[in-house]
Amino acid sequence: KAVVVVTPNNPTGVIVPGNMLQRMASLCGSSGSWLIVDNTYENFTYEDTTSRPEFVDAPNVINIFSFSKCYGMMGWRMGYLAYDESNSDLAESLLKVQDTIPICPTQISQHMALGALREGVPWIDERVASLEANRRRALGALRPLGEGSVTRSDGAIYLWAKLPDGMDDAEVVETLVKEHKVCIIPGSSCGSPGFVRVAFANLTEEACEEACGRLERGLKQILQDAGN
Repeated sequence: KAVVVVTPNNPTGVIVPGNMLQRMASLCGSSGSWLIVDNTYENFTYEDTTSRPEFVDAPNVINIFSFSKCYGMMGWRMGYLAYDESNSDLAESLLKVQDTIPICPTQISQHMALGALREGVPWIDERVASLEANRRRALGALRPLGEGSVTRSDGAIYLWAKLPDGMDDAEVVETLVKEHKVCIIPGSSCGSPGFVRVAFANLTEEACEEACGRLERGLKQILQDAGN
């Protein structure tokens, strides 16, 4: 049995506080369960971030880290696990999985990961800082939904917004794509109908400005047509 938590979260961008992670680890431990913490977005925080990612360590905790987002290595299949060194049974089991399922990452991926580690956090911080403007634009594009509609997002590369009551998120996304040529993700794809997820990374500032302009105009039109 295992509980999996992602922090900073996809799709909401919410950072789980350290004390809550500790509580989760304790509850899982008392019930004989694993706590698996996905830290893929650990480096993505912003100027107005009120909290920072924290890490939890316990015999029943497995921490997952990835090169895919922070070093822009999506598709290169590189990452690593961190767990309590006293858990020798887990280490042995993980080696069996590594040997029988993925075999090993390709050599070129390993060389890229080594180069990424040598560049380190300053390289990441410089690129995350460049997302500040995109994030502000995306927040502005969601203003038509009204105050309080956007979940407080302290990390990751996403904004999570609530649509007016009764509005179909899949239909909203389809309209935005077909009529306004901008694509976001329906909350129903994440198990939360009535919400949408907006990503603001992997875009130049110019492209993001254009996309956010289309999004804002599209939302205004959709809300007007719906009588909101």
